[in-house]
Amino acid sequence: MRKQRFGPAFLVLGIMFLMIAAYVVWAYESVKPASDKICNGVYIDNINISGMTKEEAGKVLQAHIEKLTAQTLEVDVNGQIVSTTLGALGYKGDAGDAIEQALRVGKEGGLFSNYAHIKAVEAENVVFPLEFSYSEKKVKKFVKNQCGKKCTNAVDAKIKMKNGKLVYTESKDGVTIDTDATIKSIQEALRTQEDTGPIRVSATVLLQKATVDRELASRCNDKLGTFSTKFNAGNIGRSKNVANAARLINGTVIKPGETFSVHDAISPMTEKNGYYAAPSYSNGQVVDSIGGGVCQVSTTLYNAVLMAELEVVERSPHSMVVSYVEPSMDAAIAGDYKDLKFRNDSDVPVFIEGGTYSGTIYFNVYGEETRSADRKVKFESEVTETIEPGADKVTYDKTKPSSYEAVTQEAHIGYKAVLWKIVTENGETEKTQVNSSTYQAEPRYVTRGAMTATPTPKKDDKDNKDKDDGKKPKETAAPSRTAAPRQTQKPKETAAPKATDAPATPEPTAAPATELQ
Repeated sequence: MRKQRFGPAFLVLGIMFLMIAAYVVWAYESVKPASDKICNGVYIDNINISGMTKEEAGKVLQAHIEKLTAQTLEVDVNGQIVSTTLGALGYKGDAGDAIEQALRVGKEGGLFSNYAHIKAVEAENVVFPLEFSYSEKKVKKFVKNQCGKKCTNAVDAKIKMKNGKLVYTESKDGVTIDTDATIKSIQEALRTQEDTGPIRVSATVLLQKATVDRELASRCNDKLGTFSTKFNAGNIGRSKNVANAARLINGTVIKPGETFSVHDAISPMTEKNGYYAAPSYSNGQVVDSIGGGVCQVSTTLYNAVLMAELEVVERSPHSMVVSYVEPSMDAAIAGDYKDLKFRNDSDVPVFIEGGTYSGTIYFNVYGEETRSADRKVKFESEVTETIEPGADKVTYDKTKPSSYEAVTQEAHIGYKAVLWKIVTENGETEKTQVNSSTYQAEPRYVTRGAMTATPTPKKDDKDNKDKDDGKKPKETAAPSRTAAPRQTQKPKETAAPKATDAPATPEPTAAPATELQ
């Protein structure tokens, strides 16, 4: 009896299960995607790729990425818009294996699990990420170069000499872009973008104050130091070099804390920059070189700076003494290893005025006078050792007769010298050493004839020759002796300048560059 009672129940259950299974099979078959297509409800980023093949999805994604890279980024820089494309910033998308994963949705399990997965995806969708990246280097370059150009730089008050008086202009404040903060804003905008419209970002700008305003500039109104030296105006090339270098320095403003380099101010030493060939020192000899004479410019400025009592950072003596100042008062320029540098160690801008007239070069240094009225400064050059030039350096010329002698360069006496600064103030005197210098001695350079004597012809040969040509032999006059008397060059005495303590730059044993004397 019991078996008859449960039999129909099992039969009913079996029929129901078969019906459900049949329904699921039918339902799965109705929603099951083709093996090469993606099921419904699958997205990559915000792109619906439902029902697409791998190739179709790839094309759609590529078009989407290209659309995004063509998207515009607009940066507001202090009211001015700077725009670029994301592609120009190295922006690019990468789907990775998202399409492969999308193809496997609803196909990796059994019939029932696949059906359940497909229905769940239809209801809630599944989204695979599309990864984007950009070039940090390109973003930074865009911000600094293109956005930075829209900023207005601060303009310092200018100092000029007009009709013998110093005049001053007004300063202007500016704005500068905060590069790091602006880059962060761009990065955040790229990370959170949701559509393909223009991305808008406001740049972070900072107020830029002028370093020198008119009030500070106008405090530069006192002549702190002046100095002049003479040159031979008849030496045209050298005179033009002196005038040109003085012109390049004239009008220079040195801000508080800045260091001025004569080499940088007057370079390059080229004809295009206004220089000519003129005498210079090179390896103990006087030779012509482009820019010869500019050392007199640096020397004159050096003494004006000493009188102004500014800080001398670098100074080198010549290899041999010069005639326009006493030993240890000179400042040589040679290549990039001998330079005159000085620093504005005051709180006020310094103005340099310089020029030439009637064989004179001068420099005036202006600033704010803070020294006491009773401060007296003088400088004394002291020669501590004299070095004799030694024997002549003789060169023999075989094209000249033995009686020939010519002096090509006079001897130079060598010296060791120091420069002393003597300050008298409040009734007390203090003496300190400014620098020390060594000038090498050079012998006199002489050229002598070394021609071999021609043998005297025999009388018979001479008579025969006379018979043949019927002419008397031509007499040759003996060459005159042109050698100049031996001389030595001594330092010329000039008025001592006013100076500051500054160590001399040690001179190398062999000069690698020409000193422009």
